[in-house]
Amino acid sequence: MLYDIVPHLLEMKADKKMRRVRNTAAFMVAILTALVFLPTIQAASAQDGSADAQVTTMYSSSYPLATSDSSLKVQSQYHIYKPGDIVRIDGSVSQETREETGADSIMVKVTGAQGQVVADQQATVDSDGRYSATVALPGDAEQGQYDIGSKIEVSASVLGLLSADVAANLESSAQFMVATSGSFEVESKEGEQFQVGIASNSDVSDVELDQEAKMVSFMVEGEDGTSGVAEITVPKAMLSGKMVIMIDGQALEPGDAIVKSNTSADVTFEINYHHSQHKVDVTGTRVVPEFPVSTLVMAAAVASVVGLAAAAARKGRLGGLVP
Repeated sequence: MLYDIVPHLLEMKADKKMRRVRNTAAFMVAILTALVFLPTIQAASAQDGSADAQVTTMYSSSYPLATSDSSLKVQSQYHIYKPGDIVRIDGSVSQETREETGADSIMVKVTGAQGQVVADQQATVDSDGRYSATVALPGDAEQGQYDIGSKIEVSASVLGLLSADVAANLESSAQFMVATSGSFEVESKEGEQFQVGIASNSDVSDVELDQEAKMVSFMVEGEDGTSGVAEITVPKAMLSGKMVIMIDGQALEPGDAIVKSNTSADVTFEINYHHSQHKVDVTGTRVVPEFPVSTLVMAAAVASVVGLAAAAARKGRLGGLVP
């Protein structure tokens, strides 16, 4: 009798040991499977993150050329710059003015906020009547309004031969603002911090991130009746997708806003408005901390593989995976 029981006990012990081996093997298979899929998950996440961080908007990357009755036009590429920026100046001369004056160049002068001359240069007029110039602002440029003056210089003898319309439009002017950029820290509900850059000739306050509404908002204020302009840099890790800018709840028209830059890290808008006080909302369709769909799908797939492997181990049906 005893001789019959001993082999049976040894067999039970061996079976128990084999089950432990099988369970261990199942666990190892699940871990290895997860490790095999992990690079795929990471790659999918990176691809989706890159795609989701893209920004689409109805705003163009530049302002249209000035339209006026003047035969001599001038404007800056942007309406606000920071100290150290390069200012591009563009303009045009009508064919009638070119023919009467014989002008093939324009004198362009930029004066600073205190009336100091920042640049004074000659710009060549091309065959289409267009001209351009670039001015490097000093790193310590004063904040405020800068004036651009363009002028066709003619001799006194030529001046007397010009038609009244041409003679009255030998000069033109435009303005732009210079302001330093402020960095405003906003924080998500999860505690992640982001820096929103805003340069403006307005007083800026109350910069906030609203994750539920998928927008960052702030207040601007200035002297009644004056023009306001702001440059807003938004990190894409915080807000991206289809983006619209609103002033006091109304979407800005394309002519009142442009996209100054759009990099992999952030997007910068320039907006225009009239003072006094306004609320500005920059809205998007994706906000931190949303996760890419493919990441969730792949994570679920790996979890399913782990679960199936564990179930198979419990039932002792690992087949060829376990000896």
